[in-house]
Amino acid sequence: MTHPLPKGYRVAGVYAGIKRNPTREDVTLILSERPAAAAGVYTKNLVFAAPVALDRARTPGEGFRAVVINSGNANACTGERGLHDAGEMARLAAAVAGAKPEQALVMSTGVIGEFLPLE
Repeated sequence: MTHPLPKGYRVAGVYAGIKRNPTREDVTLILSERPAAAAGVYTKNLVFAAPVALDRARTPGEGFRAVVINSGNANACTGERGLHDAGEMARLAAAVAGAKPEQALVMSTGVIGEFLPLE
């Protein structure tokens, strides 16, 4: 099934080894050819995942070029390493877009309390 994208956006999904089943894509990258505005709606919980902390600090804002999303690992309850890993995901996604790390957002869902396998 295909879904039309807004003009100037590209989307790709791959299996990156986060989920155990290699037939299930677990990383998606959304790229905008032009800087885009972004906003977020976040949990009011006192406990939240590292990507939530990163995205809260950046949104609302303008100039975004990439969103990287993974499923299979929430990167939640992972402390300083989780924050570092979310920042690294943003940096890598931004690099693909030819953008600065602060021009990328990160989303994660899945298992809680395990470190994200960045390799």
